[in-house]
Amino acid sequence: MKIDEAIIVLDAEVSNNEELITILAEKLHSAGYVDETYGQATIARERIHPTGLPTKPFPIAIPHADAEGVITSALAFASMKKPVMFCNMVEPEEELPAEMIFMIANNTPEEQVKVLRKLATLFGDPEKLVELKSLTQTKDIVNWFELELARES
Repeated sequence: MKIDEAIIVLDAEVSNNEELITILAEKLHSAGYVDETYGQATIARERIHPTGLPTKPFPIAIPHADAEGVITSALAFASMKKPVMFCNMVEPEEELPAEMIFMIANNTPEEQVKVLRKLATLFGDPEKLVELKSLTQTKDIVNWFELELARES
């Protein structure tokens, strides 16, 4: 799974989650990881299957779509200047103020399940979220993800 500085947004300011998903999808598309349909597919999926998680010490979201439109598996990341609302994955009627967004693009369903499981395990540890939030340089964030995602779960 690819992660690079071109698909990271720091201190994003958006009016809603669809705007943020569009920004991350455009970055993924510009970097050659997804085709131009991936953003709309992710927005459509988010409306039906929300991806907000009530993690501690703050909520996150992991928007994604199916493998169609994915050229190379990648993980785009955004930290928010002000939280953006995502509906709770478990209780869709509840909105969560997500402070970090992890947009995954996987080219196989099996890989998607594996990556979602790895991220859920990783972010079940509040210290990991605090550690990631403290990073202010895109290169440090790339290095952090490469190290953390390489660990055995």
